[in-house]
Amino acid sequence: MPVMVLDKLANAPGGLRRLLRGADTSVVLGLIAGAFATLLGTAVLVAAFVWPPAPSTSAAAGSPPSAAGHPGGSAQHIPSASVTASPSRSTKPTPGTSTSSGSRTAAPVPLTARFTKGADGGLAGYQATVAITNPGTAPVSGWTVTLTLPRSTLNVTDVDGATVTRDGAVWTFIPVSTTAQVAAGRQVTVSFRVSGAALLDATPTGCAIDGRPCQGVG
Repeated sequence: MPVMVLDKLANAPGGLRRLLRGADTSVVLGLIAGAFATLLGTAVLVAAFVWPPAPSTSAAAGSPPSAAGHPGGSAQHIPSASVTASPSRSTKPTPGTSTSSGSRTAAPVPLTARFTKGADGGLAGYQATVAITNPGTAPVSGWTVTLTLPRSTLNVTDVDGATVTRDGAVWTFIPVSTTAQVAAGRQVTVSFRVSGAALLDATPTGCAIDGRPCQGVG
């Protein structure tokens, strides 16, 4: 570089060349050194302002960026939750019932009864019947009818469709084989005769089937 500066000065216009010829060599070298230092300093300043700073290499090359929401933390892979369908529970049918609605057994409905007083038999008494009806959709097996007469001196005779026992003025009727089961929507009939002084009041004061009141009495 100093040699190139000297060449340029040597080729300068006449006045400058005469000055260089008449000047001492040490002075000329000092001027050249000062000019070179000035040029070098200027170049350093220009490089500092014009050229951008080099990117920082402190971070390890290839390291993944920190996870969002966790400054400085490493990115984490969160696997998506897998949904496992739970096995369907088997429903056990209740004993005595069917799983098919079409074959389900209907629950029995309580029986009903009606007392009917027949034609008077004069002083000897009168005929009577108790009709037992099943209003449900399933057959009913077994029943008990109790009949209470106004006096214990009255008797029940000629019973058909049941067997009868007495306890004072209360008479209890139990079905026989032909009347024990009452089909759905059907009825069975028990007939009998009340014997005694029919001129006095001989109409029953109470009647019940399986503990529930009968119709036609009271």
